[in-house]
Amino acid sequence: MIQPYFETELGKLYHGDCLEILPQLPMVDLILTDPLYNIKKAVWDSKENYYYWLISVFQSCEKISKGNATLWFFHMVFSDLAEIHKLLEEETSYRHKQLITINKGLGSIAGRCSIKKLRSFPRATEYLQFYTFEDRTGAEQLSERYQRINPMAEYLRSEFKRAKITSSEITKLFPSKTGGLTGCVSNWLLGLNFPLKNQYEKMREYLNGEYLRQEYEYLRQEYEDLRYYFDLPKGFTDVWDINFYTEKNMGHETPKPTSLIGFIINATLRDEGVALDPFMGSGTLAVACERLNRRWIGIEISKEYCDIAVDRIKKETAQLKLELP
Repeated sequence: MIQPYFETELGKLYHGDCLEILPQLPMVDLILTDPLYNIKKAVWDSKENYYYWLISVFQSCEKISKGNATLWFFHMVFSDLAEIHKLLEEETSYRHKQLITINKGLGSIAGRCSIKKLRSFPRATEYLQFYTFEDRTGAEQLSERYQRINPMAEYLRSEFKRAKITSSEITKLFPSKTGGLTGCVSNWLLGLNFPLKNQYEKMREYLNGEYLRQEYEYLRQEYEDLRYYFDLPKGFTDVWDINFYTEKNMGHETPKPTSLIGFIINATLRDEGVALDPFMGSGTLAVACERLNRRWIGIEISKEYCDIAVDRIKKETAQLKLELP
C-alpha cells in the first residue's frame, strides 16, 4: 500500500502518478481538479493521446466515487471540452450537470482590451464542468453499480431473492384504481422511487414477517443521507464573477483561487465527505479543506509541487491553530 508523502489530521497528499495511486484509495464524495489543458504553455502541460489519457484518469476516479459523488474540473479550450465530454458520456457513467462560466476579473485584461487590431476578443473567462451520476432529469443511472444510491432498492432485491418470490407477485399487492398492474414495484427495485411506509409494511406482512426485517425509518434515513442535496447559495447562476488575481500564484503557473475551491466544497460536499484532487498542484484544494474542516486526498506527480503544497498546508494549519479561541 502506497504511503502518503505528507498528511494532516484531515488529509493525505500522495506523490506519484495518479493512475497508479487512484486504485489504492478509499471511496470519495467529491472530485475537484484542474487537469492538464495540453496547450503546451508549460513544460508539464503536454500529454500524448491527451483525451484518452484524461478519460482513463476520470474512469479511475469513477471506480472510487460514491453513488452520490460529484465531478468538477476546469478547462479553457472549448474544442477540447467537447471531445472530453463526448468520451465521458461514452466511456463512464458520469452525466453532465452544468457548464459553469467563470469571469476571472475584467480589470486584469483592461490593457489588452484597448488593442484594436485583434481577431478575437480578449479572454476573461474559464470553464468549469460539473458532472454527477444522475441524468438530466435527476434520475440515477440504471446500472447495477449506481442503484446503491437507493439502499431500499438493493435491500428489496436481496430480500425477494432470499424469499424466492418474484416482483410480479409483489406487484399484485399494489393494483391500480382500475385493478390493473402498475410499475411501482419495478421502480422501487430499480431505485427510481422509494416506497411509502404503509407500502413497505404491506410487503412485510405479505412475507409473514420473516423477511424485510430492516426497519423502514433506518432505510429511509440512509436514503436521505445518500440523496444529499447541494447547499447552493441564493442569487448564484451558472456564471460566476470570481477574480483570479487577488491571490499570489503560490509557485504554480495556473493557480485557482482558494476562495473558489472553498465555494465549491461548501456548496456540494457534506461535512463528513471526502474531497479528492488527482492533480493537486500547489495544494489549493487541501488548503481550502483545512480551512473548512473537511477531509481531503491529493495526488501530485511533481515533487516540486508536492513540496510547495506541503509548505502551504503547514502554514494554513499553523494559522488555523493561532485563530482558535
